Amino acid sequence: MRLFSKSVFIVLISSLYALSAMAASSDLEKARRTISVKLGVSAKNIQASPVDNLYLVSIPPRLFYISGDGKYVIDGDMIDVASKTNVTEGLRGKARVEAINNLGEDAMIIFSPKKGKLKHTITVFTDIDCPYCRKLHDNIGAYNDLGIQVRYLAYPRAGIGSSSYDKAVAVWCANDRKKAMAMAMGKQVVKTKKCTNPVDAEFNLGNMIGVRGTPALVLENGQMVPGYVPPERLAAILDKIAAK
Repeated sequence: MRLFSKSVFIVLISSLYALSAMAASSDLEKARRTISVKLGVSAKNIQASPVDNLYLVSIPPRLFYISGDGKYVIDGDMIDVASKTNVTEGLRGKARVEAINNLGEDAMIIFSPKKGKLKHTITVFTDIDCPYCRKLHDNIGAYNDLGIQVRYLAYPRAGIGSSSYDKAVAVWCANDRKKAMAMAMGKQVVKTKKCTNPVDAEFNLGNMIGVRGTPALVLENGQMVPGYVPPERLAAILDKIAAK
C-alpha cells in the first residue's frame, strides 16, 4: 500500500510539473502575441524573465522589460538579490556585440597585431579631440604587441556637425585611414575631404549602447569599459575574461 501511495505521489508531482510548464509556455506565447502587436517586434525577440508576467524584449542593442499585457515598460537593470548579480548586464553585453557585428568591420578603422599574434579584439568608440583617446592611440603599438586588435568607431562627443565630427569624416575619407588617424590623434591637420562614411551611424550606435564618454572600450564579451586602460592592464583583463 505504501509503495502504491508513493507511486501515486510521484505521478501527481510529475503531472503538476508538466501542467506548470504548459501554463508557463502558454503565458509566454500569449504575452508574445500581445507585445508583438503593441510594439511591432518579432515574437522571437520576446523572452520570459525571472519575474512572473515580466518579459524581456531584445531589439539589439536595446534591452528592456515589459509587462505581459504590454502596458508597462521598465528600462533598466534586473538585480538578483540572492546572488548579487546583474541579470541584465550579461544579456546587454551580447546585444552590444550583436549590434557592433551588424555594423561590420568594413565600417571600422582597424589596427591589428602581426599575423599569428592575435589574442583579443576590442572595439573602441573614439573622439579625435579627446586627450585620453590620443593617449590610447599613442600606445596602439603596445596593444598590438600584446596581441590586442583595436577596432575604432567614431564617437565625436560634441555631436554630428561639430569640428570633431568633421575630423572623423576627414580621417575616414583619407586615402590611408590608419595614417590619417595617427596624424589626427597627433594633432596634425588631415585634409578635409568628404565621402560616403559611417560616422553618423557609429555615433548613433554609441548613443544606443550607452557610450557617455570617450574612449569607450567594448570587450569581446560585450562588457563596456569607460576611459583609458593601459595596455598591460587591459591584456590582463582580457585574459581573465577569456579564462572564464
